[in-house]
Formats: sequence, structure tokens, C-alpha cells
Amino acid sequence: MGFFARIRDAFVVGDTTDPLGRSLLVEQFRVLREQVPVLYAVLLVDSISVGLFLPVTVSAWLRFALPAALLAICLFRLAQWLRLKKADFTAEEAYRELARARLATVVICSSFVIWILALFMAVDPGLRAPVALLIFMGCVGTAYCLGSFPPASRLTMLIAGAPVATLLLLSGDGMMISVGINLLALLALLARMINTNFRSFVKMVETHERLALEGERARAAEQTATAFAERFDRALNNMSQGLCFFDADQRLIVCNRQYLEVYDLDPKLVRPGMKLNDIVDLRYSVGSAPKMEKTDYLLWRNSAPVISEDSDTTVELTNGRIVRIRHRPMEDNGWVATHEDITERHRTEMALAEAEASFRLLFEENPLPMWVVDAKTRQLIAVNGAMCRHYGYSRQDLLAMSEHQLAYGEPQAAAGRDCELHRTADGEVIEVVIESRPLAYEGQSAHVCVAFDVTERNRAQQRVSYLACHDALTELPNRAALDEHLGAAIERAEITDGAFAVLCIDLDHFKEINDRFGHAVGDAVLREASRRLQRAAQGSYVARVGGDEFIGITDQSPLPATAELLATRIRAQFEQPIEVDGHVLKIDLCVGVALYPRDADNSVSLLANADAALYRAKHEGRGAVRLFTGAMDQQLRDRRALEHDLRMAVERGELYLEYQPQQHRDGTLTAYEALVRWRHPERGIIAPGEFIPIAEQSGSIAQIDDWVLMEACREAASWGQPLRVAVNVSAAQFRRENLDRQVRRALRDSGLAAARLELEITEGVLIEDMPRAKRTMQSLKALGILIALDDFGTGYSSLSYLEAFPLDRIKIDRSFVVSLGQSERSLAIVRAVIGLAHGLGVPVLAEGIETDAQMSLLVQEGCDEMQGYLIGRPRSLVPPRPGKNASRRAAS
Repeated sequence: MGFFARIRDAFVVGDTTDPLGRSLLVEQFRVLREQVPVLYAVLLVDSISVGLFLPVTVSAWLRFALPAALLAICLFRLAQWLRLKKADFTAEEAYRELARARLATVVICSSFVIWILALFMAVDPGLRAPVALLIFMGCVGTAYCLGSFPPASRLTMLIAGAPVATLLLLSGDGMMISVGINLLALLALLARMINTNFRSFVKMVETHERLALEGERARAAEQTATAFAERFDRALNNMSQGLCFFDADQRLIVCNRQYLEVYDLDPKLVRPGMKLNDIVDLRYSVGSAPKMEKTDYLLWRNSAPVISEDSDTTVELTNGRIVRIRHRPMEDNGWVATHEDITERHRTEMALAEAEASFRLLFEENPLPMWVVDAKTRQLIAVNGAMCRHYGYSRQDLLAMSEHQLAYGEPQAAAGRDCELHRTADGEVIEVVIESRPLAYEGQSAHVCVAFDVTERNRAQQRVSYLACHDALTELPNRAALDEHLGAAIERAEITDGAFAVLCIDLDHFKEINDRFGHAVGDAVLREASRRLQRAAQGSYVARVGGDEFIGITDQSPLPATAELLATRIRAQFEQPIEVDGHVLKIDLCVGVALYPRDADNSVSLLANADAALYRAKHEGRGAVRLFTGAMDQQLRDRRALEHDLRMAVERGELYLEYQPQQHRDGTLTAYEALVRWRHPERGIIAPGEFIPIAEQSGSIAQIDDWVLMEACREAASWGQPLRVAVNVSAAQFRRENLDRQVRRALRDSGLAAARLELEITEGVLIEDMPRAKRTMQSLKALGILIALDDFGTGYSSLSYLEAFPLDRIKIDRSFVVSLGQSERSLAIVRAVIGLAHGLGVPVLAEGIETDAQMSLLVQEGCDEMQGYLIGRPRSLVPPRPGKNASRRAAS
């Protein structure tokens, strides 16, 4: 059953369709008819008592008008119930009357709650507790009188009792809170008692139904006895305690149902006339006997002093129950005894005792500093060991101090903080959050306090807040801080009708430093560059917004001269090279400048225009400084349009591949290198040197990489000869975790043999993370493909990775080949590379061959394979489509 279903069932009247339910409704109404006059009498007395009790300062409406209205309602309902007192009702009529009683309960209790709420607002705080207790006692009396009708009784406790107790809990006064807690506990106990009595009541009705059916066969003869038995049984079984009568021969005269339930006895087995010893045997058999031997118990139970004297004993049973027995002898040497299950009460008492002991244990052993202070003087009257250790004082020293002596600084200074400042014995200032609760300690009003040291947490939060608006590497403001600063600068300029300049600064060829020397060296360069930028700024704002991109802001007049002067100072800071780990690195930078409000009136456009000026400066050469002009805006839009079109180029089929041949030194064609081309629908053929950098910056390079790999494998599989196809792998593609899966899929979908695919990887990619690069290359080699080292000699050129990585070919960069025959240094480098590669058993391919002299020198030096315009220019190898232009394409 769901939660809401149980709530609904707790307040329903009853069921007229079930025979037992009909009998229960009639019996509930009958009992309620007897109790309601008493109920309304209680309400009348309670209302009059409260009205008389209230001081004359309370409004007459609250003292007399509202109580008079409630009295009128009560008298009206009392007259209705007296009129119904002698009438006989069917189950349906009882159902209607009970429903009206439930409605009346809601109305009257709600009225009382409204009255008491108004009284709480009107009376002196000192009178609130007595008023609440008077009203609450009326609620308890009402709930008890309505006990045979639980829906009305529960509504009374819920609507009238619970709000009163809740008001006391929320009063803020310690005594009233304590009263409120006890009232809630009393409500819980009353609800439990009413539920228990009602279950007994239901069982009684069931018994009555059974007796009624049996009595119909002999109604005339047994009518008097049945009526007496019903009245006696009702009185007996409505008791909250178990009751039993024994005669002088220790035979059971009568017992109620509660007695059987206390000892888990089967009503069918316990009958009047049974000997006490037989009942004790039953109790031992079901596990509800005292925790002692049966012979010892019977010997004690049957002794003359126990039988003949009054006694109150508490017994613990083997099943864990605690029973209080009140034994009273009778004149005929028999006795009557009540048996009350006090298990929950006993456990509560024990829990309270244990709680007090636990408090003292937890107080002393708690790892957090705790202390108890006098509520008035704030003098420390108890401290735990953790406080002595945390604050560095001895226990005697602390007990001689007040709470104020622990504080640091003036109390007013701590008003704006969420924590307090305390000072330890060694003078250290700590930040603490103190939780305090009132309690009675050794008979005096006190507070128990626990301190949470949040010093380190607050420091960490301050560090997090700092990092949220600062770059972790350079500790310069980051983009979030820049956006905030730029917005504030625009607001100031609008108010003062001022102007300022934004400088977009980018380090030239910083990526080459990362590729050649690794990220550790690159990070050191960025830190040093940040320090130099701050020195050059001389108080102007500088932020880092990207890998090697910085933003400067200056509002010094006159503009733009001061902006250009700042850019010159920045460039001057980089005239001296940066030394990192023995590497002397010459760094230069480009600067783009945009002015507010001349070039833009908002932060987004201002940064975009400064970036456009930077883009122009980078195109014009290293170390350039450019101010934004209108023409740059058009160039920036063109670049963004090209970037947008590039994202759709693969889907639109605008990319295609051309292949440059590679041949063996003996002239045999061995392979083709796949080179991507872009045929723009409006701009025509766009050179790779123009769109590849844009693809790498915008992130669309990943899509292009996947397409090139798949298309090269597909086209190579259609060639008539089983030649190799070489595919370049970009740095972004190599860093991806799924490169081996992409290659495996391309081979599977195209049907190309793995031995025919060669991936060309540059040196810079390998040195970024050598362990990871080694794992990636091993997974690629496991597929059976070939791996070539591209552009050898232009990067780090470490012998360690030549030995560590499984290379199948080394390609000499064209920059060395083009100088052959003109530079002895180039020839020496080529000779050294060929000798080194052959020593490792790796063939060498030279690219960029354009003359016969270059070819002859390479053959003479033992180069294995050649590539360049002399061998063949890049061209498409896709078979021409049939048509009128087929012969022309073949000729070309």
C-alpha cells in the first residue's frame, strides 16, 4: 500500500458493505454517543478556563467573542447528540452521523487552532506556555473521548495538538521547546494508545459478532448471560493493561485479551478454570516466561508472602519484553493482577540514561574541539581533550578563561563573516565555525559548543576563487577575468566619454618550440613571456586567453600613440632570447590593436577587430604591429567564411586527392603519396597551405583526416598495380585514442591490404609524449601497416626515438634536398642521415627532387627512394568517367 493510500485510510469513516464493518460502525457510533457529552463538556470547561485565565489586556474579541462562538458551536452539537442519544441507528445512519462528527471535529479543532494562534500573538510570552497547556489538555481530552472513532481522534491531534506543540518548538525559548517536545511525545503515546485500544475494540467487535451468531441458536435462554458477558468483556478488553483473576486454588477466573497478548498466549488454549501452573507451562513453551528456571519461578510465585501481600514488580521476559505486574490479594485468598507491557517506556528510560553517559563519552572523545560555557557569564566550565590539543592550552588554563578570551579582534569585525576568528596559545589565528546548543549542565543553564576549524578550507576556497579568474600556468588573468574587466572598462568609458585600446598579442612560431623541445620547455617559455609582458605593461592590464595568445588593455592618452608605444615596449622585452634548460630561444611576437569606441562599441566586436589586426600582422611577418582598419574586418569575414565552408567541404564532396609518385633508385615505381586538395565552388582550387592551417585551428582537421585516410585506401584498392599508398597523419589525428580503430576500419571497408598502407608521421608528434606515441605506433604496427618518419632533420632529430619507434622508412625533408650541389653542409647532413638510417636497417626516401643533379647526388650517396617534381607532379589517379572529355583528360 502506498503512502498516500495509508494516509487516506487513516481518516476514512468505515465500510458499510462488509458485515464486520457495519457492526463496527454501529458500535463506534454507540460508544461515541456516550462519550460526546463528556467531550463537549471538556471543551466548554477548557474554553471558559482559558477565557477566565487570560489577562484583561487581551482583546475582548479573543477573550469572549471567539470563545463564545466556539461555545455556541459546542452547545449546538451537544444538543444534536443528546437528541440522538436514545435512538437506534442502522449502519448507514451511523456512517452518516460519524461523517458529520468527523467534519465537526475538523471545524471545531481548526477554530481552536485559529484562536490559540491569535492568543499567542496577543498574550505576554510568559503566558504562552500555560495557554498552550490548557488548549493542549483540551485536545488530549477530546482525542481520548473520540478514541473509539480514530479518524476524528487523529484529526484532533493533527489539527489541534500538533500545531500547539509546534508553536512551542518554534518559540526559541528553551523551556517552551522542552514542553513542546514533551507534548509531541505525549501525542505520539496517545496516538499509540488509541490505535492499540481501537485494535482491541475491533477484535471485541469480531468477538461480539461470533458470539451473536452462536447465540442465535439459544438467544432466549442465554440473553441475560450474553448481555452481561458483552458488557464485562467490553470493559475488560478496553483496558490498556492485561487483567487476570485467580481464586484461592490458583485457578483462572477470568482474564482479558490484553493479558493474552502480553504473553503471546493462544486464546483457544487459555480458559477459565485453568491452573496457574498450566498457564506458566504455556508461557514457557511460547517464550514469554521470566528469565529464570520454571521451578524457581513457581516456587517464588506460589509462596505465601507473594500471594498474600501487595506487590509491584517489573519482570523481563525471555522474548525481550518488560512487564510491570501489580499484584493485589482478595479476601477469599484469591488475587487480581494487572500486567502492563512497558517495554517501550523502559527502553526510553534506559536510552535517556545511556544518552547522558554517551554525551559525556562523546564530549570527551570527540575529535572536534568542544566546550561547555555558562549561559550568562560565558565562562568555560568544561572542555574536551580535542580542544586542549587544538588550542594548545592545558585544561586548567582553559577552565580559567571565558569564551571572549579565545576570540581574536573586535566582535564588530566578525559581523560580516560566516566564521569567527580565534587565537591559539602560540598566537596563531584560526577561522572557526561554532555550533552551539543550550543544555542544563550540572544544574545550571549552559551551552555546549563545537568548533569546526575552517582555516584550510577557506584558504582552499580563496585559491579556487583565484584560479577561477587566473591562468594556472602564468597566474595572469584568464578569459573570464578579461570579459569582466573589459565590460567594466566599457562602462567607465561610456560614463567619462573616454577611450581605451585593446592589444591582441601572439607569440610567433610558439608551436614549433612545443613540437621541438616538448611542452615542459613551452610552459617555461610562456611563464617567462608573461613576466616580460607584465614588466612592459607598466601597470596596464594583461591577460592570457589562449595557448600563446595574450590581451593587453591601456587607457592612457593620447590614443593610439600610447597603444603603439606599449606594443613597442612589449617587443623590446623580447629582444633578448629566453633561456630554458640550456636552450637559447629567440622569441618574437605580433600585436594587433583596436580602439574603443573608434573601432567597436562592444567587447565582442572590439576583441574580434583586435584579432583581425593581429591576423594581418602575422601575415606581414614576424614582429609586426598593426592597428585595425576597415579593410581588416573584411579579411576577417572572408577567413571566417572560408572556415565555415571548410566544415562542409567533406559532406559536399569538394575535397579530392592527388597522388605524387615515389620511385626506387633503379627507376621502379613503388608508391604514391596522397595529397588533399579543395575545389571550392566559388573560389576554385584553394592551396593546402591556405586551408590546412585553418582546419587545424578550427578543429575541422579531424573530419578531413578521416576522409583522406578512407578515400586514399579506397582509391588505392582500385589500382591495377599493388603499389603502396602513403597518407600523412596530422598531429591532432595521431593524438586521438582511436587512430588504430580508424585505420582498421579503413582497411576493412576498402579491402586494401595492410602492407600497402604507409602512414607518414612528423618528428614533432612523436616527442610530445614518447610513451604514448610508442604505444600508438605499436598498435598500428600490429595491424601490419608501414610507418614512415616525415620531414626528418627539421625537428628534434633525436637518435633515441629512431631506436625506440618501429619505423619502416625515413623521409629527408625537401629543405636539405633543394640545397644539394650548392651547399656542402646540406650534402653532409644528407650523407649523415642516409648513413644513420642504413645503420639502423631503415630505408631512406628523399623528397623535393627537382633536378638531375640532385638525383645523381642522392643515388651516389645511396638514397633508396626518390620523390619530387622531377619524378612526377601530384595528379589524380581516379579513372576518367566515360564521355566526350575522356580523351582530353587522358592526354592531360
